[in-house]
Amino acid sequence: MSLLELKEYLQGRDIVSIDDLCIHFRTSPETLEPMLEQWIRKGKLRKETADSSCGGRHSTCSCGKSEQNWYQWIG
Repeated sequence: MSLLELKEYLQGRDIVSIDDLCIHFRTSPETLEPMLEQWIRKGKLRKETADSSCGGRHSTCSCGKSEQNWYQWIG
């Protein structure tokens, strides 16, 4: 996986969890996070927690049940 492949995947989605990224790219969060941080530093990606991504409004969705990180392409 390259930074370009990661970028293309993120651009095609509104918001994606770290778990979804790990499944799609068949890798660990430890491998993905440095690459995601590079896009964040460039101002192209926003990192959100479950609480900030749905505001706690969705008591039945998975975003309210874990403390995982979510990523949104903004560039």
